[in-house]
Amino acid sequence: MKSLERILPIFVFVVMLSANLLNMPDNHWQSVIMAVILAAIAGLIVFGLIRFLWWWVQR
Repeated sequence: MKSLERILPIFVFVVMLSANLLNMPDNHWQSVIMAVILAAIAGLIVFGLIRFLWWWVQR
């Protein structure tokens, strides 16, 4: 479970970031920052869900 906790959020971050960067309407620096922030939020959500699931199973 620890490897899943480490690998899956990174995978989600990379996939979301690449999808956001590929679908950007313009190459403005604000669009790049927004793409990174949205990908980081998605990675943190996945990390939190995995931690919650691990806590729930161990209870």
